[in-house]
Amino acid sequence: MAVTDLRPSDGSIRLSRESIVVALLAVVLVTLFSVRILSALEWDATVFVGFGAEALPIREYAEERLGPVFLRVDQGHDGKFFFVQANDPFLMEPESNARLLERPLYRSQRMFYPLVAGLGGLLAPDVIVWTLLVVNILAIGVGTWAIALIARTMGVSPWWGLSFVLNPGFISELIIDGAGIVAAAAAFAAVGCLLRHRLGFAILLLTVAALTREAMLLAALGSGLWLWRNGKESRNATMIVAIPTAAVGLWALYLRLRLGWDSGVSEVEEIGWPFVGFFQAVETWMSDPLDLAIGVVLLTMLLVYAWRVLIYRELVGWAFLGFVGLGVLFTEQVWENYFDITRAIAPVITAFVLLIAVSRHPDRSGVLPQPTGTLP
Repeated sequence: MAVTDLRPSDGSIRLSRESIVVALLAVVLVTLFSVRILSALEWDATVFVGFGAEALPIREYAEERLGPVFLRVDQGHDGKFFFVQANDPFLMEPESNARLLERPLYRSQRMFYPLVAGLGGLLAPDVIVWTLLVVNILAIGVGTWAIALIARTMGVSPWWGLSFVLNPGFISELIIDGAGIVAAAAAFAAVGCLLRHRLGFAILLLTVAALTREAMLLAALGSGLWLWRNGKESRNATMIVAIPTAAVGLWALYLRLRLGWDSGVSEVEEIGWPFVGFFQAVETWMSDPLDLAIGVVLLTMLLVYAWRVLIYRELVGWAFLGFVGLGVLFTEQVWENYFDITRAIAPVITAFVLLIAVSRHPDRSGVLPQPTGTLP
């Protein structure tokens, strides 16, 4: 597939500089936000990990390695699982580590974020509680840069890149050391690469995204469908779906070799029948009008997003269209709390804002003119 010439033009240099400025501002903002939280809690980075007072196995695991840790109510949040994984990302000692996870196969599938944060298992636990946060801060910079680059490529201001750092779902991910920021940053960067005809980099980034959060296979599928429906080579469309899928499959096979051959299907609790989870959550929301309003707004956004994407041809819309289908399948436990549902559909929120920004731009595809050159 043809790709852009790697020798940058003056225009592309200016575009990159604008995007970098926006990304640096995002990093500064989120760093200040994190420092404010840490300074109020005596610089205890475990506040971001999300250890739960009632999640006794992981709580004891953490206290053995770190001493007293900041405890959240009930079971805590996802960061506590990534802390365990970062200590043993390749499951070399599953009985001591991975077996503590609530759903070992399901949780261990999301391997890239803890792999990087733990430097392949080489870092000490007291360092990992900091690197989990640092990796997410840097990922916010990458995601903001990617959105700014996409926005500029599509003819609007790169300052729309701030729709990544200001996304409530990603802010929620930050404060619980969640993997969604890294996954979305990689996926949006892949979209940016595709817009600039860099297929190889896009495939690599989509593979990283899927190994960080398996739902990002939907981004690979959406991107592949966009290539196919826009008359691109079917081989390229197939590669962009097949390679990330194969990577996720190989890792799943490795997990079963290390943890056992249980299929793991029963471990997935977040998916059910279409719209059932939403309507079940309505009963809970009736006691809180704000939660009800947020739920209705989010479902409306998903449906409007799908309608708009199916009418127009933007790659950034097609890439995350699968999350609309995922959203209507989420169970009550995901929908009932805006903290969880905004994290689950966070890529759509940012993509929706970007699509609104470019809605009046004459070139809705945003793809750069086909240049000369070949993929290395």
